[in-house]
Amino acid sequence: LENLELVINNLQSVPLNSVEVSTDEISEDSSEVKSNTLSETENTLGTLNISKNTNDTNEEVISEDQEVNSNEKEEILSPEDQFQVAFDNIRNKKWQDAKTSFEQFISDNPQNQLSGSAHYWLGELYILEKNYREAALIFAEGFQKFPESIKAAEMLFKLSQSLYQVEKTVEACKTMEKLIIDFPKNKIIPQTKKLIVEYNCLENNE
Repeated sequence: LENLELVINNLQSVPLNSVEVSTDEISEDSSEVKSNTLSETENTLGTLNISKNTNDTNEEVISEDQEVNSNEKEEILSPEDQFQVAFDNIRNKKWQDAKTSFEQFISDNPQNQLSGSAHYWLGELYILEKNYREAALIFAEGFQKFPESIKAAEMLFKLSQSLYQVEKTVEACKTMEKLIIDFPKNKIIPQTKKLIVEYNCLENNE
């Protein structure tokens, strides 16, 4: 795909497609977190403890000072821990919280390589909502900014699927061609070749 910016611009005015796709993939992907996405970091979410005043007769009351301390701890989360928080929302099926968390992560860490994975998972969440246009935008932007991400190949694959759902078949086929050229040994290549046949890419290129 020569110009992802052109794809992004073209998608701005494309209506959403109502065709349904399986959402099983996001559950399958989330179960592979230890061997896949989270292999980028061995850090796990640190425990954020809020100390309670044992002298307070009402244990449900948290003082303003304790709330400030809690906020300070949240603010100094490392990018790895912040990513872990966002991904935990996916594993707990808190989809909206996950979207918000990954959007915040991308905003806070625009240069961090984990933002590549954040784009991937954010795109998956939009696919879950069947918002294929927004998913395509996220995948295209993620690959464009983080072509070396551990999720780069997967982003191209999901981008091609999303483009197909918004009736951008030619662009979807070109994306898969790029995927095969750039990542010839990736485990997702067999699935890509099947989609090329399913989308009639060879006929469209004639």
